[in-house]
Amino acid sequence: MRIAGIPFLAWAVLFLLPMQVAMGSRAEPDMETLRHMREIEFALIEYDTEAHPYYGYVKGSIPILISAPHGAKHFRTSEGRWKKEDAYTSSLALELGRLTGAHVLYLKNKAGEDPNNDRGTAYKEFLKKVVEENNIRFVLDLHGADGRRPFKVDVGIMDDAVARCSCPTFRPLFEKAFAGFEPELFNKDFPAHKGGTITSFARNNLGIEAAQVEINASYRIVESKTTEFRADPERVLAMVRRLETLILEIDRAIAEGPPRG
Repeated sequence: MRIAGIPFLAWAVLFLLPMQVAMGSRAEPDMETLRHMREIEFALIEYDTEAHPYYGYVKGSIPILISAPHGAKHFRTSEGRWKKEDAYTSSLALELGRLTGAHVLYLKNKAGEDPNNDRGTAYKEFLKKVVEENNIRFVLDLHGADGRRPFKVDVGIMDDAVARCSCPTFRPLFEKAFAGFEPELFNKDFPAHKGGTITSFARNNLGIEAAQVEINASYRIVESKTTEFRADPERVLAMVRRLETLILEIDRAIAEGPPRG
């Protein structure tokens, strides 16, 4: 038995762990979150090894899809070059899926195309299938920014104008989730407005809302596989908890539907 190209036994051991119920201090569940992310990154994400398919998928139980299209190396066709992985974006997506019940589509192996920026990719075709078959209402697309970037998180919603925004309904929930954390949250360096992005694809081709979340390395890399870098655990957990809260709030808003006039 295999799940989206991953041996079931490995998946069961490393990911389908029973979710712990917080009792007293959250220290133990928080450490479990970091442990899960590191185990997934080291055991399941192959930066340099190609495979077919190069992506993995975990079916969820809520109408939200978390995407991580740059979790391993990928070829930027338009630029004719290989780009390094956005480390820990795939493992973060999987951990958030475990915590919230969201569907997860992620890069697990080196890809000979850029799932996010190239048009007509296998990743986008599978994403479309997941959206249509599961009535997905929102796509949260995770990316990694260099640690030298002057932000903790940058949320790309294409445009601030409501008519051109990729996330007009749920924008206030982003503001609430990151209040006191990032003063200028939207469209700083990565607005996601180019035609090839997952966010643009979701909005313009699939007719659903989406946002691209660029996360600074200092707020996502538990322990690097390629360098000696380790982020402050409290920073990583702060990002995880805010994203977890955001996803659950969006799910709640979807379930409640639009406000009645």
